[in-house]
Amino acid sequence: MKNRTVVFIIILFFIISCQQSQPTEYVLDEIDLVPEGIAYSQKMKAFYLTSITKSKIIVVDQKNGKQHDFIAEQEFGFTPGCGIWVDDLQDKLYAVGGFYKSSTATSFLYSFELSTGQLIKKYEITDTGDHFLNDMVIDNKSNIYLTDTKASSIYLLKSGTDSLQQYFASEEIQYPNGIAISEDFSKLYIASHTQGIRVLDLATKIILNEKDTTLSSKGIDGLEFYNGNLYAIQNAIRATGYNFRKLILNKTQDHISGVEIIDYNNPKLDVPLTFCIAGTKAVVIGNSNLQYLNQDNLIFTPTDSTKNTRLLVYEL
Repeated sequence: MKNRTVVFIIILFFIISCQQSQPTEYVLDEIDLVPEGIAYSQKMKAFYLTSITKSKIIVVDQKNGKQHDFIAEQEFGFTPGCGIWVDDLQDKLYAVGGFYKSSTATSFLYSFELSTGQLIKKYEITDTGDHFLNDMVIDNKSNIYLTDTKASSIYLLKSGTDSLQQYFASEEIQYPNGIAISEDFSKLYIASHTQGIRVLDLATKIILNEKDTTLSSKGIDGLEFYNGNLYAIQNAIRATGYNFRKLILNKTQDHISGVEIIDYNNPKLDVPLTFCIAGTKAVVIGNSNLQYLNQDNLIFTPTDSTKNTRLLVYEL
């Protein structure tokens, strides 16, 4: 009996220690990284972040916060990083490279082998229009939907195909940024800068909701669907400031019925950009340091008060 008690205490201590070892925030090593996209790999137990300034992708260990490069600066011709997604089942990582301010830079979608970091393929939009691939989401069939901010459209990389195709284009999704998909994979949620969150039925390609006439879902950057609702970073509306919010969906998940502010007026939430879901937690790029970056020439100029970027962890 005594031995069993000792074993139980050791196991309990181990469980508590493991729980306590999970950080509530992560501090990035490179002050000038300016991360834009973040994705989580359950398989690797790690976060993957794209860098605007350094045109690379880094890995952050979920347990201890240790960091290393997934791909080095400009490796494989990678350009300033934007949206990123991990497909654990396919052992793939997808990342967007390109830059919004440039009228000549081509926007690419890169596919990497998750376990090795080797480039699989680089995709680009082949027409002569002005494009900026921004963010992406993947459905249960490994089809990839990407927002094209400059062309007010959604592009699709269909599983098993070799090229990006325009899937949907409309001023109803003007300047799309973040994108999410419903749990039954029937609807896309598209964050239009001017129209708010628009809900697109994938079977009919019809917008199901009206444009936002309030400020509840305008100016959204990062957007994720979780447990029947949407979660979002709002960073482009002066009146509401920088905040992390829950956008409550109605029963049919085609309309936003309410808003719950999770965090705002937080010094650590300073020019936040995107976030990812890791289990029951949201991991947010709290201070991107984007304000110290000259977006015309990509020169980063810190001040004495510039702090290393923190990834903030929220229980959902």
